[in-house]
Amino acid sequence: MKKCLLAAATALAMTTTGNAATTYEIKAAVNDEHFIINDEKFQATTYCLGWDEGDEVIFMDGGENGMCMSAELYNVDREETCRVWCE
Repeated sequence: MKKCLLAAATALAMTTTGNAATTYEIKAAVNDEHFIINDEKFQATTYCLGWDEGDEVIFMDGGENGMCMSAELYNVDREETCRVWCE
């Protein structure tokens, strides 16, 4: 099941960005709402409950370089998405 969801998330990311989906590790996570990913700061629009340091994410929308207003992340480990603000 997890492989199917990852394949779907990868296909969606490729469709929306035109590039192969890259996974990024959450380097730091504080209170389910502040994250360091790809050396950039992101803040959950509400909460990304249970998202932890070490989880792998795919950027479904927005930019991994923090150059965006908001982004949607897919957590490969938890098999769920969450919206974040780019700081």
